[in-house]
Amino acid sequence: MKYAMLAVVALMLAACDGGSSGSLGLPGALSITTTGLPGAMVSAAYSQLLGASGGTQPYTWQVTSGSLPGGMTLDTSTGLISGTPSVLGTSSFTVQCTDSAPTAAVATRALSITVAPAGGTLSITTSSLPAGTQGSAYSATLTATGGTTPYTWSITAGALHAGLSLTQSTGSISGTPGASGSSNITFMVTDSGTPAQTDTKVLPLAVNSSGSQYDPAWGGSTPASTIQFTYNSGQTSEQNWAALAAAMNALTPGQKLVIGAGTYTKTNFYNLTCSGNATAPIWIEAAAGATVVINHSGTSQNILNVGSGSPVRYLAIRNIEFTGGSHGIRFYDCQNIWFDRNKVHGTGDAGISTNTNNTSFMHITRNEIYDTDGTGEGMYLGANNGAVIMSQSIIALNHVHHTNKASVTQGDGIELKQGSWGNLIAENLVHDCKYPCILVYGTAGQAQNIVERNTCYNSGDNAMQIQGECIVRNNLVINATGSAFASQYHQGNPTNLQVIHNTFVNSGRAVNLSAWQGASNMVFANNVCYSQSSDAIRFATGNTGVTCVGNVIAGALVSVPAGATVATGNTANPLADFTNVTWNATSRNALPVAGCAIIGAGNATHAVTNDITGATRAGSLESGCYDRP
Repeated sequence: MKYAMLAVVALMLAACDGGSSGSLGLPGALSITTTGLPGAMVSAAYSQLLGASGGTQPYTWQVTSGSLPGGMTLDTSTGLISGTPSVLGTSSFTVQCTDSAPTAAVATRALSITVAPAGGTLSITTSSLPAGTQGSAYSATLTATGGTTPYTWSITAGALHAGLSLTQSTGSISGTPGASGSSNITFMVTDSGTPAQTDTKVLPLAVNSSGSQYDPAWGGSTPASTIQFTYNSGQTSEQNWAALAAAMNALTPGQKLVIGAGTYTKTNFYNLTCSGNATAPIWIEAAAGATVVINHSGTSQNILNVGSGSPVRYLAIRNIEFTGGSHGIRFYDCQNIWFDRNKVHGTGDAGISTNTNNTSFMHITRNEIYDTDGTGEGMYLGANNGAVIMSQSIIALNHVHHTNKASVTQGDGIELKQGSWGNLIAENLVHDCKYPCILVYGTAGQAQNIVERNTCYNSGDNAMQIQGECIVRNNLVINATGSAFASQYHQGNPTNLQVIHNTFVNSGRAVNLSAWQGASNMVFANNVCYSQSSDAIRFATGNTGVTCVGNVIAGALVSVPAGATVATGNTANPLADFTNVTWNATSRNALPVAGCAIIGAGNATHAVTNDITGATRAGSLESGCYDRP
């Protein structure tokens, strides 16, 4: 009997289901099937139907918490969200669906709609600004995408250099900067949409020094007469050289020789002997826009000798390319010589030499020197043990590089020998050298040399090596086989040496200081010394009497003086303290980032007024060569 009753019940259930199995013909549980909503665009029509299943239709819809974007509504009978959104942003809300059963079922779902601008999200696309030069016209234009044009540009933090201005309607930055330095500027762009979008970006703007402070006082004088020398295409390059050589030595005070484009080939010894005076210098230079190449075939003679056997004074040589020969340019009995904007390369020995006679008041500026051979120095200034000295001269704004070919035996970038004094080595870019990029000996008790605002990297030796009697400040030095910076005995003991506000970065030892113990007036202050795997600062042979304060380190300290003050940089990733620096020097932006240990770590007693860019240090005193604006 029990089994008969079960069969009857089964037949009844099948009838109710229309013959299908597993269903009683009752409505399923009510649920909202919409799991997410597409984004909307401001001021554009929007329509999206919510979905539900189960329960008893018709359904009734409502928003129970939160709200729809402004300008949009929910149809309670159809579940249609529609309208024209008027407000940017994301609106989160909960919708409820109620069915029509006697005992109503309810389902809810949390949803959101993001309303984007009609033209997309406004974004500043300018990633960097080109550097400017003090006293020269500057132009750059900020760019943006998205939003609604036209845009309006403004500055919300920081300021442009004096002489520059921002055009609000175009984003153009233009003018003539009157001062050098670097600053971080926050730019804002505002679009024309309703409501308006904005975007901001911080961009550094650097204005380099014009270098006019490195030019001789007589450099601005007006020539009494100008002689045009034209290359004769009907003659050989050797014949053209013979004519040019004669024309140069025929110059008298006050004359200017302007040389036409061409390659002038010399094969024998040549000595330039023309000499001017303070009120009537002599000028030898390439014509505007012309490429003038003086080539010496072979390596038996220097390309150009100046003042051998007779003094040469007040002479300017500018915008000429010199290639071949033994030494490139060898200055003998010379004073008040301006060697400016020239190119010297492919030499069989040093690029520029002043190692035969004493020289003084030399201005070697804005030249490019590379691809040397033999002993291979870019500049060989003075002679060993003070036998020949250079004094009161300026070596500035030069680019010296690749003095490191396999056949080179030494290959310093700029080498200033023992006894040379009162010289300024400034704002040079020196890299890829076999020996130190910059090597400076002592002055034998004369006035200190100054080495400042240079950038040196990639040396097969110590990258910068200074014996003594020198002020070393605001230099950036990265990547050396030896130490980034070294000071040691070198034809004399270190003495009277102040190393201040430099940034030394090396995968090996950052700084090695030897023979400093007991020497007078030795200061190592406000430097950033970062090593990837070795010592940050090492005093190799003692430290008695040394002032060592305000330095920031990554790496080991070896025998630092008692009372030394140091701060520790980012130990996990030291280079994260800089905007963009790599151990191998492919990136060299050592501006410290906000909040790192370098910020405010400097010792005020040893502060240097300006940083490597020439900008005035302001606010907290950073260690290293850069001040963060």
